[in-house]
Order: sequence, then C-alpha cells, then structure tokens
Amino acid sequence: MKPIHLLARLLASLLCAVLMLAALPSAAQPADPAQTSLLLAARNASVNHRIVYDGDPRRREPAAPWATADEVRERGSGDCVDYAIAKYFSLVAAGLPPDQLRIAYAEVRSGAPSGTRQRHMVLAWLPPGEADGDPLILDNLLDAVHPLSRRPDLQVLISFNEAGIWRGLERGEPAREPRRITAWARVLDRMAAAGPAAAYSLDSTRTVTGSR
Repeated sequence: MKPIHLLARLLASLLCAVLMLAALPSAAQPADPAQTSLLLAARNASVNHRIVYDGDPRRREPAAPWATADEVRERGSGDCVDYAIAKYFSLVAAGLPPDQLRIAYAEVRSGAPSGTRQRHMVLAWLPPGEADGDPLILDNLLDAVHPLSRRPDLQVLISFNEAGIWRGLERGEPAREPRRITAWARVLDRMAAAGPAAAYSLDSTRTVTGSR
C-alpha cells in the first residue's frame, strides 16, 4: 500500500474515533449545568406535589425510623426527612452522581431575623469541581430551587450522603463515615436489600396539591 493511502486511512480512522467520542452519552462527559438545573427544579416540584405533608408522626416520636424512598411512595405522606430522602434517591436514579448530592440537616427561621428557628431537612446539590460553588437547595417548603446564598433563613448544621458526613456543606473529605447516623444506615441497608426496585419512581406516586 502506498504511504499516501496509508496516511489517508489513518486519518479516516482518527476522525471516526473523534466522532464516536463526541457521540458518547452524557455520563462520559461533564454534565450540562443548564440541564442539571432543570432536572433539579422539576424533580423538587414533582416530589413536593406527590407526597402529602404529615409531620405528626415524627412530632409524636422524634426518633421514629426514617423511611426508604419506596416506603414513602407506598405511604404517600411524610415530613421533611421523607421529602429529602425521596429526592436524593430519585435524582441518583435519574443519573446525577451521588457525590453532588447531600441530605442537609438544618435550622430554618420563620418570620423576622429574630424569628423562631426549627430543625429542618433539605436536599442540597453541590456544583461539581467548585470548591466554593453555591449549593442549590431542594426544599419541601418551596417548589422553586434557590442557591443557599439566597436562603438566609436556612442554616445547614451537617450534611451527608452514602459516602460520609460533613460539617455544614463543607467540601473535601467527610468528617465521619455515613453509618454514624444510625437512621441513615438503616435506610441504606433496606434500600440495598430491596434492590433497584426501591428507587423512587415519580410515575407510581399519586399527584396531590396543597400538600405543604
């Protein structure tokens, strides 16, 4: 084969390889921030309107076990803990990396700056690759998703996911391993035992309005 023909074939092969890499699914490439923001907003509102708010059981028994995503789906009601857990597993099932998501244990202030502070649970999304990026907050109190910087009423105490526990929404290595939160460890065990069927499914949960 003539050298010029060999060079042409090599260039053609290289071009095909480049085109194949460009066509790989998004999981092989950095996520589109705009698409991620749309997914977060849609999932936050959808879960908010598919679970009827009911905080009475935990007010009566604060140490009551946390529900898994499928348990919340079957029951159709829950409190802020249940909303946050359902959103976490729903977004992981939708393809978001778990290390970008944190369930956040926080205090929320009502009314004026001196208003009453109550314990609350939300889900936070941390922008990837940004050591000080502004997290987005998915809250059952609001259908809109806002950056933490626009939530002066919210103070995050700790956050956690399947990899560990952090102070506030700090980046870097976790301060503790996730199973130090016993209720969360039990959720993870039950989710693992149930398998993929335990992933939170919006399609199998009834739609409600005025739930919060």
